[in-house]
Amino acid sequence: MRAAENGLSLRPKKVSLVKHEVTVLEYYIESYGALALQRRMVSDRIRTDSFARGIAQVVKKGDVVLDIGTGTGILAMLAARAGARKVYAVDQSDIAKTAELLVKTNGLEEIVQVVYGPAGSLDFEEKVDVIMSEWLGHFAFVEAMLDDVIIARDAHLAPGGRMLPSSVDVMLAPIDDSVLYIYDGPGFWRGKVQGFDFSSLEGAELQQARAIQRRVAPAALLSPGRSVSSLDLSSCRRDEQWNSGLLEFQVQRDGMLNGFVGWFDIQLSAGERLSTGTDKPETHWYQTYLPFIPQRVSQGMTLPVEYVMERDRGSRRNVKLTLSVNGARQSYVLE
Repeated sequence: MRAAENGLSLRPKKVSLVKHEVTVLEYYIESYGALALQRRMVSDRIRTDSFARGIAQVVKKGDVVLDIGTGTGILAMLAARAGARKVYAVDQSDIAKTAELLVKTNGLEEIVQVVYGPAGSLDFEEKVDVIMSEWLGHFAFVEAMLDDVIIARDAHLAPGGRMLPSSVDVMLAPIDDSVLYIYDGPGFWRGKVQGFDFSSLEGAELQQARAIQRRVAPAALLSPGRSVSSLDLSSCRRDEQWNSGLLEFQVQRDGMLNGFVGWFDIQLSAGERLSTGTDKPETHWYQTYLPFIPQRVSQGMTLPVEYVMERDRGSRRNVKLTLSVNGARQSYVLE
């Protein structure tokens, strides 16, 4: 049945920007209620096992723990197993109902209290000894969940309390990966398609500058990674991750710069560090591949890279990263 036959208007509704932002935020939050997404994270053994080891080292007997974005409640239950006296497992998504069921299934309801809502604006009976959260998106800051963690830290963490993770380093490196660039990047358009010339689309796609989550081989690196953001989560300020600067990479071999790769490392405890770098086992985050306008480089040269990392104006959950190399400039939206 057509809309007009149903008495519905086809004219677009006027929606305020504030209302639109709330709608986008609600969509983002509710997406975490999908069990397929939760399974993807929990089944990442590198991620889950590393957090389990970190929690076992950080949480002490009798601690009060706040788990932000608890999801299925796996980290909260690990904290209970580590000896926590009380665990507040907080989530804004309907997945909180699933977490509550799993907590009861595992006989931990006397220790783990599942709470529905934003952690920063909730009231708890006491300050907490540990705040933990798996708040990380790809390139660490995509999803912008760190904002919520810092707000909760300032509201609820006791003096001398601990953060898990305790620090994060976001890394960037230039790469030469012609296979990735040609078969999974803008270089694809160089070849004819059914005999037709599509080569003009290579430059057009480069200008669109879309970041892609991909596995990048360590052999592709032209130089070791450098940090574009390094945060101590016990003391960093909101928005401190947004910054700019100049990185100088020492090129280690002759090649063609045709992209960059980004990843993050986190410190979970004194003895547990989780890296999503190219030389580490694969995680569900992979790495962030950033195709770049190709240019020849040679061993021993210094490659200056200017960067600006900021919140994307189109969506506060996305990251905008601008890279400039020898006059060539690309601005990427990471989402």
